Amino acid sequence: MNATSDIETFCRRLRDAPAALGERSIELYRQFLRGNIEEVLTHVFPLFCARLPAAELQRRIDEFLTEHASSSPEFHHIATEFLCFSQSRLPDDLRQCLEYEWLLFSVEIDDAVVTPPSASALTDHSVVSLNPTLACIEVRLDFAELAGPFAVFRDSSHRVIQKPLTGFDRWLLEKLQTPCRYPALRAEAPADAVPAWLNEAAAIGLIHIGDARASSPADGV
Repeated sequence: MNATSDIETFCRRLRDAPAALGERSIELYRQFLRGNIEEVLTHVFPLFCARLPAAELQRRIDEFLTEHASSSPEFHHIATEFLCFSQSRLPDDLRQCLEYEWLLFSVEIDDAVVTPPSASALTDHSVVSLNPTLACIEVRLDFAELAGPFAVFRDSSHRVIQKPLTGFDRWLLEKLQTPCRYPALRAEAPADAVPAWLNEAAAIGLIHIGDARASSPADGV
């Protein structure tokens, strides 16, 4: 038997039901993998794991280990593949919880560079762009007191921020899907509302305000 066949046989036996393993070494390795998966899940999905009895969590980990052929053992890939594997198997509240926590994790590890807030005042040369890590989600998780639309993003200090969204927030974020000059935004909304919103959003890192006269790729104009 060649090396490739040996590995395939080992992986197949590793995924067998525990009662069918037959070898102590295989079972020990399976326990090691189960422990690693549980560590990932409790770190990335703490709310989800807290909602499940210990036996139920172990059952879902065993199902994932037995039935899902993970493409990568890396930490973030395990979390993503567990999400994909479990979505269709969960009741709505647990599915939403898993998706919500995965989004927080995804934003946290996003490798996009977030520019610190600018101290410059708004001018006709100002160009407004979205935080590159920004993601939006609408959830209803009563047990976590979360309901409605939220913006999730990482600021320049590497903090993950969740901001509840109003209708005006959502309108402006839609306008900013591509970088936009300040006068164009001001012309489409109440003049007093836009500058206050932009300054507040820039202060928390939701948006970035640059200058069209500066040679910055982020300006996009």
